Amino acid sequence: MRSLRFVGSLAVGLVLLGTFFFVTGVAPAAAQEPTVIGTFALVKYVCSADIGATGSTVPSTCVDANDPNGANVPVLAAGSALSFLYEATYTCPTGSVCTPINPISITLADNQLPGIAPAVYGALQDVPSTGVIDPTDIWLFVVRGQQAIHLTNTGLTLPGGGPIQGCANVSDGDGARPTYVNSAQITGPSASNTDTAAYCNPVPLPTAVPPTALPPTAVPPTATPIPSTPAPVPIPEPMTVVLFGAGLAALSAAMAARKRTGK
Repeated sequence: MRSLRFVGSLAVGLVLLGTFFFVTGVAPAAAQEPTVIGTFALVKYVCSADIGATGSTVPSTCVDANDPNGANVPVLAAGSALSFLYEATYTCPTGSVCTPINPISITLADNQLPGIAPAVYGALQDVPSTGVIDPTDIWLFVVRGQQAIHLTNTGLTLPGGGPIQGCANVSDGDGARPTYVNSAQITGPSASNTDTAAYCNPVPLPTAVPPTALPPTAVPPTATPIPSTPAPVPIPEPMTVVLFGAGLAALSAAMAARKRTGK
């Protein structure tokens, strides 16, 4: 009889316990799935400006230039401002319960930036807004305060290797040239895929070669013409005419006639 009462009490207790779990939505500890750390997908951007310390969008100066020969690879003058932006998307496997991740616990490795830890930039998608990285959330991380490297310097070797030949299809039409490529990966609390970003410098204008100076052409001195002296006009020698006889008489008669006529 006591056994029947015990069994009846146990059945009632189980029914009440089941009702409690059904109403509260709390499953027994043995029935709960263990929490796991999800996976990350990573997109890396190269930004042709200092994009600041915080933000909730991908700035317009940032491009996903993961193909070093792509048309969207930015052409940056050596010494110009440069930032790198990292976009991390958290995904939970189907049927699993994933642990929320504190953004500051994310560690990133960038092969061209050894010793530099990207900082939290902000949430691109945080639904619900909890301040932690839940499944489907997208968070941004940043490295700023960089300058574009002079990639054509003789003997240049980058920490992660390169530069390589790239930028074959960029809009300036100057063709392939030395190109910076870096690869990043989330390493904790779980590893992600890797993604790259690239940029190159403008092709320098050819140095103008000054024209070769020609020796001065010798100019002969201009000769000053010497005026010629005209030949002297010969003056006839005076002639003395001596008239005698009839000639003298005729001259005297002619002169007398002129006097009479007044000529």
